[in-house]
Amino acid sequence: MRSESASQLITPSVREKLDAVLASLPDDAAGMTLLERWLPPVCAVSPYLLRVVSQYPEALGTLLGNGALEHDSASPTLDDLLAELAMIWQSRIDAADRPFDSRQREAQQQQVLRQFRHRHLFRILWCDLRGTADLWRTLEDLSLLADACLKTAEQWTHEALVSRFGEPCSEGGRPLRLIVLGMGKLGGYELNVSSDIDLICLYAEPGVTRGTAQGKGVIDNNEFFRRVTQGLTRLLNSTTVDGFVYRVDTRLRPFGESGPLIMNLEGLENYFLTQARDWERYAMIKARAITGLPEDIREFQSLVTPFVYRRYLDYNAFESLRDLKRKIALSVRQKGMVDNIKLGAGGIREIEFIGQAFQLVRGGRDERLRSRSIVEVLQQLARLKMLGRQEVDHLLEAYAYLRRVENAVQMMRDEQVHSLPKDAQDRQRLTSILDEADWNSFRETLAVHQRHVTASFNDLFEVESVASVSSHSSGSSAADTAADTPAVVADDGTAAKDLHERLRDTWHVVCASAADDETRAAALQRCGFDAGEELLSAIAGVSRGPFYQRLTAESQERVERIVPMIMQLALNTADPAETLLRCLSLVRSVAGRSGYLQVLGDQPAALARLVDLFAESRWLAEFVLRQPMVIDELLVGPGVAIFEDSDAVRNDAREQLERLRDAELDVQMDSLRHYRQGRVMRIACAQLDGTLTLMQVSDQLSWLAESLIEVVLELVRAPLLARHGSPRCVPPDEPEGMARDTSVGVLAYGKLGGLELGFGSDLDLVFLHDSCGTAQQTSGDKSIDNSVFYGRLAQKFVHFMNTTTPAGVLYEIDLRLRPNGSSGVLVTGIDAFANYQRGDAWTWEHQALMRARMVFGNAHLRDRFERIRTSVLAQRRSESELRAAVASMRERMRVSLGANDPDTMHLKQDAGGVADIEFIVQFLVLAHAAEHPALLEHTDNMRVLEVVEAENLLPVPDIQLLRESYLALRERLHRLALQKESSTVPLDDSLVSLRNAVIELRTRVLGPVPAAGVEQGASPEQGVGPEQGVGPEQGA
Repeated sequence: MRSESASQLITPSVREKLDAVLASLPDDAAGMTLLERWLPPVCAVSPYLLRVVSQYPEALGTLLGNGALEHDSASPTLDDLLAELAMIWQSRIDAADRPFDSRQREAQQQQVLRQFRHRHLFRILWCDLRGTADLWRTLEDLSLLADACLKTAEQWTHEALVSRFGEPCSEGGRPLRLIVLGMGKLGGYELNVSSDIDLICLYAEPGVTRGTAQGKGVIDNNEFFRRVTQGLTRLLNSTTVDGFVYRVDTRLRPFGESGPLIMNLEGLENYFLTQARDWERYAMIKARAITGLPEDIREFQSLVTPFVYRRYLDYNAFESLRDLKRKIALSVRQKGMVDNIKLGAGGIREIEFIGQAFQLVRGGRDERLRSRSIVEVLQQLARLKMLGRQEVDHLLEAYAYLRRVENAVQMMRDEQVHSLPKDAQDRQRLTSILDEADWNSFRETLAVHQRHVTASFNDLFEVESVASVSSHSSGSSAADTAADTPAVVADDGTAAKDLHERLRDTWHVVCASAADDETRAAALQRCGFDAGEELLSAIAGVSRGPFYQRLTAESQERVERIVPMIMQLALNTADPAETLLRCLSLVRSVAGRSGYLQVLGDQPAALARLVDLFAESRWLAEFVLRQPMVIDELLVGPGVAIFEDSDAVRNDAREQLERLRDAELDVQMDSLRHYRQGRVMRIACAQLDGTLTLMQVSDQLSWLAESLIEVVLELVRAPLLARHGSPRCVPPDEPEGMARDTSVGVLAYGKLGGLELGFGSDLDLVFLHDSCGTAQQTSGDKSIDNSVFYGRLAQKFVHFMNTTTPAGVLYEIDLRLRPNGSSGVLVTGIDAFANYQRGDAWTWEHQALMRARMVFGNAHLRDRFERIRTSVLAQRRSESELRAAVASMRERMRVSLGANDPDTMHLKQDAGGVADIEFIVQFLVLAHAAEHPALLEHTDNMRVLEVVEAENLLPVPDIQLLRESYLALRERLHRLALQKESSTVPLDDSLVSLRNAVIELRTRVLGPVPAAGVEQGASPEQGVGPEQGVGPEQGA
């Protein structure tokens, strides 16, 4: 508070009243200096507080006496407040000449509650205005004060009615209590200074009261709890000479004002299932049981959670909240509430809607969003990268400022107001409370916050013109393929808007049952679509016939609305007809769950990203078709959801682990599949937006896979540990009985090992353990050999990863690169692994080892593996023998896996392809690592080439050729994989030039192409050596 400005408001009348208050206090009262300094400005900005101290000066003395007004005073807890109320009431009873009758009792209780609230509200606002309590403490203290008054009112009313009718019981004889739900800000512990409290009152079960000792007064539970509700409402709501405690509003109950005042839980469940409206889901987010028995509160929570948080991604929530916002905005305009900081543009309600939209859409799948606090929700949205950190910071700053403004205007007179004052004196009070220099400065600060809120709200909820998205699309122009549609490349939105109207008319033509295929094809051709038989069939599938007729009228309307939008966006892609065909498959797939179409229709920017994704990648299109819930990720802004490093990815994945530790196996499997799919979709969007390069995409996908390997291992290991205990051993160099825990490690080979993972890549893994010596058994009662424990761990891991569930597969796992291949044990001891690599491994296995990394394991195991890898790869080798072995293996791969066609080239396996470059790099490492150990510091080809350059192992032009060729081929393979096209392509001049340059360099490094022998390391399982399996995903 700006005390200097507040002091200007101290009139003679205010001073006279305060002097009288201070004179009534003992001269030696502790804290008098504090009061004399702060009481005048505090009461000057709040006529309500002046009225409190004038009417109840003894309250001020009480607060001074217990130190509640001191700078470092702690807020009382809920138990403290309840105990204080109980003590005050008992003292009233003890002081009475005779027992109170019912009217006297209620009047006395009303007085106790009102004076109690005045005293504690003074305490809370005193601390707030002096700056000794921040906003969040103030809001919590206000909420706890309301909780205490409400719980006490329920207790007193319950006891009074029990004395007349006996305890209310269930049909089984269990005593019951009223369940009072605090809604809105009270439910979220965010109550403001002078707010209504929105309550819903429930009881658990039908039944009757026990009656009095004379057997009279038996009533049913509904009547009993109706009377409790009425009684506590009178205690809180009635206006007496002491004012009121809280204005009670029960209109949020089922059926509103026309519904019963009280309802049992079974009735509430039926209402949720059959009658509840969309806005009631929004309201129930903050519902908190303030009174009630624990078991009944748990039952209520089990009913409300699935009602609020749907198991699927509920996009209809956007439309419901948008409609509610429109109604609020209309009411604000009609009532002239221009400066309403709660309901107006850029106000508190818009911030709440932003957070709650994400809660309603995603909260069914992500429990981390199930918070009653809007502040916690916004923070979680930033942590989950659903909103940008800067945007969330702006929203949190705006929310805090708006709530301070709201409290300030209400604390002046204890009135429920949300509009800015028009009176000059009240404006000075407001700016003084907020520590603003003057009214204009305040309005400027407020406007900045409101602009931030409005921008975020509109980004999430407002319907953008598809024409504007289309006319500014970054995709390739349709002029390349549809020269007769110049409107597509118009510079302004007008032509694009005209095109949209024409496409909508065209859609009606092709959907008409009377039209034949020739008419439909001609109409599509005029708009720029090459209407083949497949496209016409797809259009018929979503616009006519049994499928379309089974859709609800609402779903049909959404189909008819969104397809012309898709058509317009498709015209901006390289192949409009193919793009439209892929998108129509999605429309048909999700039309029955039309919330997807609703959100895409309302978010043209998200729809444009989806269309671009479908145009860029058949693989991604099929990915979305298999798991349409990943559409949700399109709503996240470009770049927002991308993690900066592997630690951030790991931390995010571990949050999933903590959430799933106690879940059933099927829930764990599906949840992690959905999690990975969402992350993959975000990465794909970031690549499309240009946020990520190809190399960065590989990094992101590799970090994600590593994190999920760790999470899955922990999940499948937990039940094994619980059943069998930890695997332990007594190493050979330890005394008998000195057992230690053993550990498991996971090696990543191939693309994951080299940080070059693609969107659909398998994971080549090898399991190691460090158990050795004697007593190699688990420590539990059901002890098993460590080898059995680790074997089961690997089996469960592969099952978790590989099994196809309704959510698909997590990763395809290939363990065939382990020592002795498929005939070897699933989990190899680290010593046996070392012996195999040094004595039995083929040359190609050492080539594969060059790309191996330990992606899971403790520091000891990682160090052991790195020492083994270094010693194996740094062995001195005969360069001529090594060259012959590597060249022979390369030729066998080319013969077996290449295109063997002079007019085409397999970009990876043919001569001059990626495999040639990889073999050159691997040869250089194996040939020179003994003298140049820096070659072993990295597992990916690009960074190894940096070391090759630094160590002068090849001329710089040769290294540059390898880099540029490798990146060019990987980029091309990536594009082919995304379109699910073959890695074998026709030769063109640029490709011939690249191929010949790589072949010439390979010949200089590895020598002439040898005959394809078989001695140099054939792998029985994989045919010809490392990374033989060639599919679309491996080019990516």
